[in-house]
Amino acid sequence: MKKEIKVKSNIESYKNYIKKNIIFRTFLLILRPINLFKKLKNYRENKLKIEKINWSLRAQKHGKYGVLSTDTPKDEFDYVTNLQKEIMFSNLKKFLNNKEKKVLDFGCGNGRFSEHLGKINNNVKVIAVDKEKKLIDIAKRCNSVSYIWLRDLSQIRMKFDLIFIVNVLGGFEKKELPKLISFLTTKLNRGGMIFLSEHISEYKIQGPEILKGWSFRDDNYYINLFRRVFLRKVDEYKYNNYRTSIYVGRK
Repeated sequence: MKKEIKVKSNIESYKNYIKKNIIFRTFLLILRPINLFKKLKNYRENKLKIEKINWSLRAQKHGKYGVLSTDTPKDEFDYVTNLQKEIMFSNLKKFLNNKEKKVLDFGCGNGRFSEHLGKINNNVKVIAVDKEKKLIDIAKRCNSVSYIWLRDLSQIRMKFDLIFIVNVLGGFEKKELPKLISFLTTKLNRGGMIFLSEHISEYKIQGPEILKGWSFRDDNYYINLFRRVFLRKVDEYKYNNYRTSIYVGRK
């Protein structure tokens, strides 16, 4: 009798062990993909942090040439800049209403376009801002442009008739952009113009090695981002395998 009770007890213990083991293994199967997802998410976030462009080091290393992709030969810098000027300003002039007197060149870099912006109308005052002091320091000075090393958005106090943003936003993380665009929109006078140019892609991809940390976003993304100014695409050009869109909108 005692032997029978002991056997039953052992059987019950074994059943409980199997039951607990099955529950434990099932739990592990559920937990494994969750942990894998977390690891992939952490890896992606860390990878993006690593790949984010260090503009300060880039400016120190390349000087004025750092504002273009680093595969652009230095002796082509002026050619590329003049090509972009021709495309940008031929489009810009189509939409000017001769009331643009105060202009913000946001993310001006070394001021490649700032001086030219000062010539779009008579008595134009350009405020050119960039977060990299090195680039501001090497910008060419002229009477129509005031250069500001932008450490905080609060330094932009006045309102503008035109905000000019060329190949800048791709360097920002996606989570930063809504707040930035909302702020810039508040700094635009009623009837004022946003002129935007950005490298684009139809797909959400990272750029090639030379543009690590640069985000290629599609047309719809930028149009929706600036919906308060009724942004629309007006042109597109290609250079060095990059597609670049040009957009215009008014508040």
